[in-house]
Amino acid sequence: MFARGFLLGAVVATGALLLVPGVAVAVSRAGRPAMKAAMRNGATAYAEFRRAGAEAVEHLEDLAAEVESELATEREDRDGRG
Repeated sequence: MFARGFLLGAVVATGALLLVPGVAVAVSRAGRPAMKAAMRNGATAYAEFRRAGAEAVEHLEDLAAEVESELATEREDRDGRG
């Protein structure tokens, strides 16, 4: 029932846009700045998340290197004593 009503509304709205000259153009012109802003914000957010992800990976790699170094030192101490 809901899908049928939605579909009917979408068809009527599309028909109205096609039948009334200039309405489709006006709607697309009005939506263009909003779409550009959304795309710009999305691109900025993507760049920030990518940068933050790269920093997180770098920190994890540093931490893993520290742990490996500490384990190697412990092994050398243990093997040197035994």
